[in-house]
Amino acid sequence: MLRLHVDADRLVRSRFALSRLTEVTNALEVLAHPERAPYARSWVTHSRRTLDPGSVDVLFELVNAADGYIPDFLSPLPGRYEPTLDEELAAVAETTAEDVHRQLRLAYRIGPPPPGLLERSPAGRDPRPPLPATVAQVLTRRGEAALLTRVVDQLARFWRHTQADLWPTLHRVLDEDIRHRATVATRTGLADIVRTLDPRLAWDGERLTLDSAAELSLDAAQGLILAPSAFLPRPAVYLGAPGLVMVGYPARGRGQVWSQPSAVGEETGVLGARRAALLTDLGTPLTTTELAVRHGISPATVSYHLGRLRRAGLVVSRRDRHEVRYERTRSAAELLRALRATRDPNQPA
Repeated sequence: MLRLHVDADRLVRSRFALSRLTEVTNALEVLAHPERAPYARSWVTHSRRTLDPGSVDVLFELVNAADGYIPDFLSPLPGRYEPTLDEELAAVAETTAEDVHRQLRLAYRIGPPPPGLLERSPAGRDPRPPLPATVAQVLTRRGEAALLTRVVDQLARFWRHTQADLWPTLHRVLDEDIRHRATVATRTGLADIVRTLDPRLAWDGERLTLDSAAELSLDAAQGLILAPSAFLPRPAVYLGAPGLVMVGYPARGRGQVWSQPSAVGEETGVLGARRAALLTDLGTPLTTTELAVRHGISPATVSYHLGRLRRAGLVVSRRDRHEVRYERTRSAAELLRALRATRDPNQPA
């Protein structure tokens, strides 16, 4: 069981954040263990086909060989809502040699086990895997600074090849998750939000617990950083400076990162097939451009249909920085359920 000591006063100091490097680390885990995230199968297939494994050998080994704990210097905790990629890479590069060694020692069999590790191990044996040979070679020949340089280079390369083009979609889903939870928090409070992040997380007013094979107790004196992820199959914990803890959790609507628009049956009523397809796809807010790409039609055509749907009270729009996003209304959701029931009378409404 993983326990984070965070009472109501500390919880008030918690905040949400987006982190590109955290998603990179989560994506690397999915690439190493695709069976944990079947929803990302198409991304795994494409990434394995286009990415040269040798170009990210150290980075991949650091993640793939770890058992339960991945060194935190790979994904430094964001200092603000959404740091840039360059800011996050700079934070990795600034990790001290002492912190690199300490985190590698926690993750891998380097020297004697850290204090308390054997006591927390169910079998009383050192649970750490051996240090990957590729990583050991860099450390032995050139030291921690060279390892950090290699890691920064490979993080940037992995981002460019597997995440950069996907980030606008990832960003939309993650940002929308936070917007939704922040809206709910204004009505129910942050405590209820934490309880509903994932069913495997529980908060009793004094501590946040996560069912885990590891036995660990942490003091979140500075509150929590809450970070949604499109790749995580379950909640994860990331450590920063003393008293600073980030909890990653599966984002709402993450399936839309990889999904294609759902097929619409023949019975579309007064909507027509095109508008029904667009409306079905608006379970998560999308822009005109995103809808055009997903449905293979022009932005002008999308705008025309959205205008008709908006006048009918079936979609609403809101400005998000420099973009306008559309989402379906409650009336639209009820209409789609009615259409599905018309196609299949045995399907629950």
